[in-house]
Amino acid sequence: MRRSNGVKYMIILSAAAVLFTGCNDISFKEKKEDQETKKISVSVENPVRSDIEITGDFIGNVSADSTVNVLAKLSGDVTNTYFEVGDHVNAGDLMFTIDDTSAQISMKQAKAALDSSRASLGSAQAGLEAARVSNLYTAAQVTQQWGTAGTNEMQLANAVNSAKYGLMNATENNDAAGIQLDSVRDQISDIDDQIDELEKNKYNMANYAKALSQIKNIYTEISECAGTANPPAALALVYNKYQISGLSPNNAEAAAKTYLQMSTSGGASTVQELDSMISGANSASSGIDQLEDARDQLLVTKAQAEVAKTAASTGVYQAQEAEALAQRMLDDYRNYTLATIITGGNAQLAGSTSQIATAEAGVKQVQAGVAQAETGVEAAQLQLDYANVKAPVSGVVTSKNITVNNMAAAGSPAYVIMADDTQYVEFYVSEAVMDRLMTGQEITVTRNGSTFKAKITENAGVADASNGLFFIKAQILPGADRLINGTKVKITLATDSRSSVLTVPVDSVYYLNEQAYVYRCLNGKAVKTDVVTGISDSDKIEITEGLSEQDKVITTWASQLRDGMEVEVERGTLSMQTSSPDEIEVLNEIAD
Repeated sequence: MRRSNGVKYMIILSAAAVLFTGCNDISFKEKKEDQETKKISVSVENPVRSDIEITGDFIGNVSADSTVNVLAKLSGDVTNTYFEVGDHVNAGDLMFTIDDTSAQISMKQAKAALDSSRASLGSAQAGLEAARVSNLYTAAQVTQQWGTAGTNEMQLANAVNSAKYGLMNATENNDAAGIQLDSVRDQISDIDDQIDELEKNKYNMANYAKALSQIKNIYTEISECAGTANPPAALALVYNKYQISGLSPNNAEAAAKTYLQMSTSGGASTVQELDSMISGANSASSGIDQLEDARDQLLVTKAQAEVAKTAASTGVYQAQEAEALAQRMLDDYRNYTLATIITGGNAQLAGSTSQIATAEAGVKQVQAGVAQAETGVEAAQLQLDYANVKAPVSGVVTSKNITVNNMAAAGSPAYVIMADDTQYVEFYVSEAVMDRLMTGQEITVTRNGSTFKAKITENAGVADASNGLFFIKAQILPGADRLINGTKVKITLATDSRSSVLTVPVDSVYYLNEQAYVYRCLNGKAVKTDVVTGISDSDKIEITEGLSEQDKVITTWASQLRDGMEVEVERGTLSMQTSSPDEIEVLNEIAD
């Protein structure tokens, strides 16, 4: 559930239990099936330092009190007064000052303490960053060690596979050598049969060559008709001469081609193919000589095949020995060397993580000191402001109770002003709110939908005995219709604020069992990160612990967003520096 408009809404989220199957034997041979994770598109932002202010509503009464006491909130020697009885003052005029030497010294001390705390914080943050970088380096080293171990195991496994493959090849070569020997014997027998057959067909091939030559002569006569003065007449003479029918009476070239295909039963479609057939028929006798040469070569091949068969049988035995040795080396590496490498890597990672935890604790401790020093500066500034007392309203001075070089007591009226035609609102607040209210601070007054502005004129800092609250009085500023005296109004004012604090968008913070957390984008994945929050307004929320300005916080809300989920940063947002997913894959694969 998100937090919006400065209000926390809590939801108990059900977490799905994920079952992991353990392995009894560490092995790189068996690989996990990759889980397909759908990436989601997200926007990211860096935490930024900004101011936050919280407002609160109170109920007040409208009054028309025309006499205003100008009170000193700081006891001390009066150094100057600027108005006398009868003078007219305007709201905001400086009426008197109190010696602020002590306040100035306190301010210098507070600023010095703040500078020292911030310097310490910078050093602590640098130490934390160094620890994180060292952790990344250690993780990279361990990943490299595990990756190298995986590579070594893969090489040994490949050696086993190669040995098995070698044995298979040796066996196949042995079988092939036997087959080859039998094949050569068969080929010698086949050549002997072919030689006998060619001897028988030698006369038939001579007659066949003579018939093909006759077909070529007729083909040539038909083709030459195309160059005569009267091709149809010339074709008719050739057809009658050789008693040919079924050919084109007009197109000599088409007729010649058709005749060639018909005469050779499709064996030749061009004169070149016919010449090849004639040449083949005439070369029958030379084919016998070639077969006899081939037979002699096969007798040599037969002797070679017998030698190869003997060598192949020896290769099978050697391949069996090589396979047994490769398997023994792989088993020894898995059972002894690999376990040592993984245990050592885990020890390195645990030590590096411990250093980060120590550095983070140091940063938190120094941050607390910075916050305390900032409070000291604010308190010193408040004392300095109290040394310059200004007129809360416009009007005529009716009484002056202080003189230069005499003591002004805190809470005692220094001046009394008869205010101009003004109205006031009076209300009570708690001590925590009273400490934050300053004379002259502007507040908002609302009545029946109409809004008025007012400035605080009185904050004595003394609790009312009847209710334990602190009385506050504010003057309605001119420029608006008058309110009815005695009516109740709603008062809105700043009750708390922070300056230059680390903030993130309020909608980027989630809650589970009252624990606030955000998702950082790291190495292309969403990383759930617990944080400690402070005050918030409708847009942003203060982060006091858990984040730095360098973190990339996911600001996109997605119901399926989970810790470790792969994400893709939208264009136009911060660019993300990611490390190789292969390193993480090797790390996970070896550790399992």
